[in-house]
Amino acid sequence: MALLCLLYFLITCNYLPPSANSESNIDTAGTIYIEISEDGISTVRSFTNPKALENLKYQYRLRDNLKSGDRLIIGKNENVKLARKSCRKSISLGVPIGINTTEADDLKAIPGVGDELVSRIINYRDSHGKFKSLDELDNVEGIGKKKLANIKKSANLD
Repeated sequence: MALLCLLYFLITCNYLPPSANSESNIDTAGTIYIEISEDGISTVRSFTNPKALENLKYQYRLRDNLKSGDRLIIGKNENVKLARKSCRKSISLGVPIGINTTEADDLKAIPGVGDELVSRIINYRDSHGKFKSLDELDNVEGIGKKKLANIKKSANLD
C-alpha cells in the first residue's frame, strides 16, 4: 500500500501537467498534448515549442500535422498509427480538452456538462466562431460563474 501511495505521489507531482495538480487556472493555450503508446506503455507529452513537435513528426515520418489529443501508437519496426485519445481519458490524465475543436460526445466528458449544455456550447461556437477565451463561455445560456470555473479546470482553447 505504501508503494502505491508513493507511486501516486510521484505521478501527480512530477508527471501530470500543472493544471491537474492545482486549483489555479493555468493558461494551457498553445500547448499540444500527444499520447505516445509503445510496447503497451502510454505516456502523454506536452509540447509548447513547435520545433519539438515538428521533430516528433519527423522522427516517426508522419505526414499529418499533430494536434492536441492525438495518439501515436508505435508498433513493431516503428510502424506508427495515428489515432485520437478519448476526452474522458484526457481529463483523467489532467490534460485539458480543447473547447474549440472537440466534438459533442467528447464535450460531455467535462464534469457538469450534459447533453443540453453541449448543444448550447456548439450552437454558440457555430454562430460566433471559435472561443477567443474561456471566459467567453459565460455568454452561453446555462453557464454561470460557478460552472465556468469548473469548466476552466478541464478545458482550454486549442
